Amino acid sequence: MANETQPPDEVSLRDIYLMLKRRVRLVLGLPLGLGLAVLAFSLLWPKTYTSQVVVSLSLSNQSSQGLLNNLPSLPGLAQGFVDLQQTRLLAEQLGIDDPSRYYRARFDEKRGLLFLTAQGRTPQEAKERAERILRVARNYLEQTLLEGARANLQAALTQFRFDLKTAQDGLKGIQAQLAQAPDRVNADPSLAAALEARGNDPQTARSATPAYTSLSLDESRLRSQTAQLEARIAVLSELLKNPTSINQLISQALLVQVLVPPAEPLRPSFPRPVLFTAAAVVLGLILGVMGALVAEAIQPPTSPPGVQEVNGRRTQLIPVVSSPSYVKSEETDSPR
Repeated sequence: MANETQPPDEVSLRDIYLMLKRRVRLVLGLPLGLGLAVLAFSLLWPKTYTSQVVVSLSLSNQSSQGLLNNLPSLPGLAQGFVDLQQTRLLAEQLGIDDPSRYYRARFDEKRGLLFLTAQGRTPQEAKERAERILRVARNYLEQTLLEGARANLQAALTQFRFDLKTAQDGLKGIQAQLAQAPDRVNADPSLAAALEARGNDPQTARSATPAYTSLSLDESRLRSQTAQLEARIAVLSELLKNPTSINQLISQALLVQVLVPPAEPLRPSFPRPVLFTAAAVVLGLILGVMGALVAEAIQPPTSPPGVQEVNGRRTQLIPVVSSPSYVKSEETDSPR
């Protein structure tokens, strides 16, 4: 009895090898051609060099007079400069129409580092642009702090003038009362005890004229306060008239340290021929193998040697020893 067997559906490694061997031109030609094209493109494309500057920023809001306590925060200052990349103000300072084409700025709030990046066609051009954006960033930070310091100084000056006017009015009132107060009266022990019980100075309470003595002490205190306020007003007025002095205060509050200065890069950042060529070869090899698989799948099946189809059925020609002619055997899929 003839047993019919089905051909196996599994694909062996030998089948894959034979398939790739038949498509060797596609499998190897595509990555080789793509790699050579990318290599030529990388060598002919204009090179771009990148120079990066790393700046450490620290802001101290401590000052002897408390005049710089309300300055903008350091993250706000740095982020404000980063946001200027798409503005006309930064474009005018850098001398180009589109700053984002050649310049990048990024601030790391956790580490307090400002990263400035500049690109150029040559290493020297990249270095010059890095120096330019560093100078613009420093000026922006200093000018912003300068405006804040001026506002603080102006507010402090206004407050001191108001305090001086109040002290002068109080001094005039005390002087008017002193002109009417008696110089000496008889000491009253009960009055002195009552004044001491209310927390007054014992020497003032036991003096011959407690009211006169108290007014004299108040006058002395107001005179001292007036003199101090006048001195502060004079100092602040001088600061507002002299920007150099304010810049010295700003330099004490803002510390800019250049950790990585502008330098000429050794290699271009774009293009990178070795990296791009290697990536193109790998991509071409993957596409070549996939293309070979697709081509093998869509190719119509071919009969092996000695096998032909008769009425839709595959038959194999078996040679007969006694005769040079061939006879048709039964179907190949059912043994005789």
